[in-house]
Amino acid sequence: MGTTSTAASTDDSVDVAVARQLGAPVLVMVTRDGCGWRAEVAALGVVRNSRSLHGLVRRVRALLGTDAIDYQFDTGDVELDQLVRQIRLAREAVQAHGERARKLTGEALRLPCGGSVRDLAVLIGLSHQRVHQLMRQICP
Repeated sequence: MGTTSTAASTDDSVDVAVARQLGAPVLVMVTRDGCGWRAEVAALGVVRNSRSLHGLVRRVRALLGTDAIDYQFDTGDVELDQLVRQIRLAREAVQAHGERARKLTGEALRLPCGGSVRDLAVLIGLSHQRVHQLMRQICP
């Protein structure tokens, strides 16, 4: 049994090394498999199984050594799968817009406007406390 365990560890370490070379994110296909879940990392030809989706995600992260994973889900329920895809796309859009808002806020706070922190807060839609914190980060 020890040999099998060592072989699995060696295989897993090789898989992690290869996954890191693939770049991010790594595509993982997850499907409902009877009473459990099945994940396939096609780029590595690796399959992992688990009773719970949470457990499967932990196993895949441990295998790949990264959180940069693009999960594609097939739950067996077409409507749920479609909603999950829409939710994930919406969350990605929120993150992208949030990053853009942070960048634009930084640009606005760097301008020599001569206004007070409270005026700037009203203009950009943040609390005056948050504007003060951001200004300390920009101009220490």
